[in-house]
Formats: sequence, C-alpha cells, structure tokens
Amino acid sequence: MYAHVNGVDLFFDIEGGGYVPEGPTVVEKPTLVLLHGGPGCDQSYFKPWLLPLTDQVQLLLVDHRGNGRSGRVDERTYTIEQMADDLEALRHHLGLGPIMVLGHSFGGMVAQVYALRHPQSVSKLILSNTAPSADFWEEAQEMADRMATPEQLAVLPALFEGRITSQEEFDQWWETCMPLYFHKPDAAIITEVEGRMRGEVVVANYMMANEIPKYDVRPGLASVTAPTLVIAGRYDWVTPVSQSEAIIEALPGAQLVIQEESGHMGFIEETEGYLSAVRAFL
Repeated sequence: MYAHVNGVDLFFDIEGGGYVPEGPTVVEKPTLVLLHGGPGCDQSYFKPWLLPLTDQVQLLLVDHRGNGRSGRVDERTYTIEQMADDLEALRHHLGLGPIMVLGHSFGGMVAQVYALRHPQSVSKLILSNTAPSADFWEEAQEMADRMATPEQLAVLPALFEGRITSQEEFDQWWETCMPLYFHKPDAAIITEVEGRMRGEVVVANYMMANEIPKYDVRPGLASVTAPTLVIAGRYDWVTPVSQSEAIIEALPGAQLVIQEESGHMGFIEETEGYLSAVRAFL
C-alpha cells in the first residue's frame, strides 16, 4: 500500500487487524510501527520473525523514502529528519493516535529522531541494535577486526563511507557481509533474508556519506518521555552493546535487554527471547 506524503509515495504494509472480535465486543489493538535498517534496505527482513506480535498489536511496516518499494526522490531529501517527518505524516494520513515505534539498526536512529521531533506522537519506544550517534563506526571497525573475514574486512568500509559504485556492487557487498551480522550464521536464513530484500545503493551512498556522519541525538535523549526499551546483541559488531549502554546513560529510566547469543539480528537468532522482551514491555 502507498500513501503520498511529503512529496513521496511511501510504501507501507499492515499485519494484523486493528479491531478484532472478542466475545460480544470488538477490541482495538494498538499500532506498533516497525522501522527497518540500512539505509538502503527494506521492511521485508522483519518477516516472518516479528509477525507473532500481531496477537497483541497491529503491525505497521514502513519503507523509508528511497528504500524498498517507496518512491525515489531528490537524494537531498534523504535525511533522518525527513524520514522521521514522513512517519509523522503517515500517522496523520492513516488517522492514528500516538503510536508505538520499534526501530532496528538505522531504523532505530530514525525512531530516536522521531521521538525528539514528535514527542507527543510516541506512546512507547523500542530501540533495537542501534546507536545514539555516529561514534558507533569507530568501535564497529575494532569489532570487525576481531570478527570479520579478510574478504569482509576488505569491502566493509566502502558501504559505510558511501563509496559503493553500483547496485551490483551493493548487492555483492551484502552477500559477502551479511553473515557478519549474525553470531551463528545460518546459510538458509541468510539466503531467505537476502532474497526478499530490495536494496537501493543511491540512498545508502548518499546517507552514509552525508547524513550518518553528523548524526548525534545524545544531547536530546534526556527529554524523551515515552517509556523506552533498548535491545542489544552481545555479538553485534556494527552497533556494539556499548552503543545501547550509551542510550541508557543518556535516557534515564530506559530498560536494557542484552541477548547473549545474538549478533545484529536478535529477532532472528533468539526469536522467542526477543518476542518475550517486547511483549513484556508492551
């Protein structure tokens, strides 16, 4: 489905009913928005692992502008702030009240900016395997030195410095590096995730080169009033546990859950534990 907001055709998908029968009545379920990582990926990698949450919430999955099935527009509009404002425009378009937001990886950056720019629109916030500033990249390189293969080490910087030269190279980068995002890579699952993903090199390059380097929400996080859950993976190379701890330090009262057998994709590697933590928080 598409909504034309802020000059872009924004793709979104819905899983689960918003109003469900319960005996002789109809009960309204709250909406949980899922914001994907990247930039340059799409919302497909949340499925099927997070779909069991539909017994508790209605899931709204969004492709950020320029990503996945959403429209391609002027790359100068590919900013975290604009993507946060797109979510707010979509919320209004759909007639939703305050929403719960789960942002994973880069999506967690968008979620934090959204909570700062539109505080009254967020009822609960879940920040999964993400970071509060661009400082994550320095430690990520140190983690990669210990965890990555020589082939992965050779290509890693190209993406994070915005130097991928073609869509083909972008797709090859993910084929080479995707196993690094898991503590215990499963070839079948990786093939499944990569096969569904609609990657987009243009938005990845632009944002990595121009937007991510200046990202830093730490000074404002203390003003976030929405209850917040932070989830980290012990073996996450790209947004290490220290990044989640930095969010907790800047946002007093937030809860921290560390998945001890996961990398960057904890909802895939430790699905039941991930779902349990989210359910308890919701």
